[in-house]
Amino acid sequence: MPGQQVNPLLLVKFVLWMAVVVVSAALLRRRKVTPRVRLAFLAGGVLLFGFIFGLLVRGDINPDPVFSLRNLLASIIVQRRIMIPVAAMLVILLAMVWISNKSICGWGCQLGLLQDLLHRAPLPKWKPPFWLANGVRIGAFVALIAGLALWGLDWIGVVNPFAIFQFNLTVWIGLFSAVLLAASLFVYRPWCQFLCPFGLLGWIVEQGSLMRPRINPQACKECKLCVRACPTHAMADYYEGKRLHADCFACGSCIAACPQEDALSWRTRSGQ
Repeated sequence: MPGQQVNPLLLVKFVLWMAVVVVSAALLRRRKVTPRVRLAFLAGGVLLFGFIFGLLVRGDINPDPVFSLRNLLASIIVQRRIMIPVAAMLVILLAMVWISNKSICGWGCQLGLLQDLLHRAPLPKWKPPFWLANGVRIGAFVALIAGLALWGLDWIGVVNPFAIFQFNLTVWIGLFSAVLLAASLFVYRPWCQFLCPFGLLGWIVEQGSLMRPRINPQACKECKLCVRACPTHAMADYYEGKRLHADCFACGSCIAACPQEDALSWRTRSGQ
């Protein structure tokens, strides 16, 4: 907001985000992301990035990846200007996506972490087809832009599930968040796959990510355990060598499931 002093805690959170992306990339490269390690990061991330920062900056803005894109779009479409700090934040977040395949979503976003944590409940799971999830997400993104352009309405602000971390609930936010979190028990990250505008933009960027799961065809035994372990269709797309792959949230499940140490790794194309 113009003239509003930036809370230094917001900068602290941003630095911690960058740190967790670096740490997660290092753990993935070293094949150290076990189910126990992943669970610790999920629970710790929900607590720190979600509720602790939500309480520390109560009455202020507790940023998330979606916040940067929403506010940049609003400033351009509604206010006819570009908010440089918000634009810089978005660029840095997308740079994290490009460096290590959506690690900011998989390891830093408080809502994504909470959905991921809930999905571990031992209940039946549904893995939606990527064309369906991405089609809905594209429609939601178009609705966001159209709402801002035609009525100055940000539909995400009406149902904003990130508000739960500051206990700032309206009827619509409460109902939507309850449905979303319940759906997370059965569908992996439903907000991220079906609705998130940053997730859509990040999906485009991650197609050229430097570090991502890389298959060594000489060492691969074609057991497809990695494909079955992947909570989305990303690993199946990698395995089949598709030009475009579904969202990969850098969870490390594929690498943890692979019995051949040299067959699947988190690295750049050159192996560095």
